[in-house]
Amino acid sequence: MRKLIAFICVASLLISVPVLAADSPSAKAVVSSAAEPDPYVEAGFSSVSDSEQAASRGLSAGEYYNNAVSSVSGLENVLPVGQGGKILINGVTTNLVATLAKVNNNTVTDAKSQAETLGGTLFNVMNVSLPRANFITATINFYVNGLVGDEKVVVKQLIDGVWVDVEIVEVRQDHVVLNLTQSGPIAFIQLP
Repeated sequence: MRKLIAFICVASLLISVPVLAADSPSAKAVVSSAAEPDPYVEAGFSSVSDSEQAASRGLSAGEYYNNAVSSVSGLENVLPVGQGGKILINGVTTNLVATLAKVNNNTVTDAKSQAETLGGTLFNVMNVSLPRANFITATINFYVNGLVGDEKVVVKQLIDGVWVDVEIVEVRQDHVVLNLTQSGPIAFIQLP
């Protein structure tokens, strides 16, 4: 009897025909969707959250991760501006980071008019805020890629619908250091 059972087992192994599964439409959908990159990854973001935060500030992935504004709608010859270095709040060094965001087209147009009134050229305009900071004066070092350092620079801030002068602490190669008294749009203007 053992020989018969052994013979049947061996025979069934030798005679068995391989069974191939048919293609599954749902399996193809899973494989093909996994192969397609997510839109936020294609745009250069590492997460959906980063993509959403950047979109709320009007920034590209490069601008978001570098905390900079390198393009402005309606403005040619933009010098990229980012926040670089420690921020002093009321004279005390902090680990705060300024949040930079793009401004709307009306603010760009107003800033261009300010520059023209001064006989200068607007090279960037952005919104600057210091979340969670209570300050009288915030000294912020802005990295301005392409600034030689001997240019005459004026910075204006839009406060209650009026462009007011911002105190410039220092202008040097690739840097403009400002004393801001509040958050809001600022315009960097190069004078002749």
